[in-house]
Amino acid sequence: MQTPVGRPKDLAKRKQILAAAKRLFLKSGYHGSSMNLIAQEAGVTKLTVYNHFQDKANLFTCTIAETCEEFVHARLIHLDPNCNFLQIFAHACQLTLNMISLPEAIKLELLLLELSAEQNPLAIQFYNASHQKMQLVWQDFFQKASQLGFLQHADIEEQTHILLSLLLGHRHHEVLLGVCPQPTLQQQQQIVAQSIELFMLKYKP
Repeated sequence: MQTPVGRPKDLAKRKQILAAAKRLFLKSGYHGSSMNLIAQEAGVTKLTVYNHFQDKANLFTCTIAETCEEFVHARLIHLDPNCNFLQIFAHACQLTLNMISLPEAIKLELLLLELSAEQNPLAIQFYNASHQKMQLVWQDFFQKASQLGFLQHADIEEQTHILLSLLLGHRHHEVLLGVCPQPTLQQQQQIVAQSIELFMLKYKP
């Protein structure tokens, strides 16, 4: 990823280009978005876009990384020895479901599948900026939870895999394929409660 230029005007222009690129990538996909179209959407010249991002692949990578950073770090959860762990656990699960269910997140995941089907190397960068980053947040959560005695000491990667499988499962694939609607808030709350119940059967200290 290129280092942003330091002047405030340049930083503002960079954000303007990233916002325009995100709108176009979500609307038209990677192949349907050109640097010309992104420049028009941002209200800048194509040269300005290239001054900030060396090519479309670099711009796409920066756009995805920034979007996923906003998603994940806006929803960080903190634990302390006196907290109500199950309540915070449920809240974190609900935030994860909310984030994954956002229309923007669904479009991003469909875009990832499209790139993956083409064996486009950008798919790996996309995955690392999105799914992998979310997994790392959950691994950090489980590590802290075990250190504070709320969970058994166990493989945090396995715990993350199990939890996300419980929360999403086959139903999320059906949502992506458009064969079933997003779960309602009531259904999400039920999914969270059942997932935590099953998870704690295995990892309760």
